[in-house]
Amino acid sequence: MENTQGLYLVSTPIGNLEDISHRAVRILNSVDMIYCEDTRVSKKLLNHYQIKKQLLLYNDFSSELSRNKILSKLMEGKSVALISDAGTPLISDPGYKLVKLCRQKKIPIYTIPGPSALTSSVIISGLPTDKIYFLGFLPGTASKRKHELQKIKKLDATIVIFESAKKIHKTLNEIQNYFGDIEIVIAREMTKVFEEVITNKISNIISEINEKPIKGEMVILFNTSKLITHNVDFVEVENDIKKQINDLPVKQITNMIHMKYNLPKKMVYDLCLKSKKTK
Repeated sequence: MENTQGLYLVSTPIGNLEDISHRAVRILNSVDMIYCEDTRVSKKLLNHYQIKKQLLLYNDFSSELSRNKILSKLMEGKSVALISDAGTPLISDPGYKLVKLCRQKKIPIYTIPGPSALTSSVIISGLPTDKIYFLGFLPGTASKRKHELQKIKKLDATIVIFESAKKIHKTLNEIQNYFGDIEIVIAREMTKVFEEVITNKISNIISEINEKPIKGEMVILFNTSKLITHNVDFVEVENDIKKQINDLPVKQITNMIHMKYNLPKKMVYDLCLKSKKTK
């Protein structure tokens, strides 16, 4: 039953303060304590909804000692809410270690769904939403960033990357170096007054930013389904299919060719059907 013992993962607005559920407000009003990333940020939300609760700190820098302290409160039968500065807790925010610890100790955990920059940017981007690969913020070191971007080359999905205004130039240049001057989407300041969605080739966006720098938190999105066909010899692919089309089921050939050449299954399946008709 809600508002009894347990950890409550409460989603909060990513910009517009009206984007919070009645349930979230009720939970925050009734729990014994609220843990947050930054008390100054979360205090604004609580004041707006006249929620009079003490805010305690839990963030990336919190230690095992802090988690055990929260756990001891939960084991005493207390109800604890965990919120992030904005959006859904644990999505590029701290918290998973605490949730894991609670799972191990059989502490009840409840999720109170709500806003997320991840889902908001994906649905407004106009890109395919059937397969999504979320990178969050890219690592700080050049070698780790390179490793993450190289992994993307093998995917057939819409890629989602969080980025700040400070690093947007660097990240756009790196994406262009790995994938060429592709069309991307930048969703900026989601749900806020200056919300903006930009769709253009990377070179054009970089030129625009050079003339007029953009501010705020951003989400970079692009789809790799067309990118992964580069450098593939389709004559070789079709010959490979022809060799097997009379001996194996189309589904089996599709899976094999998909794995071998890293091509979308739908594309391979269509090539198989084409090959079967010409036989």
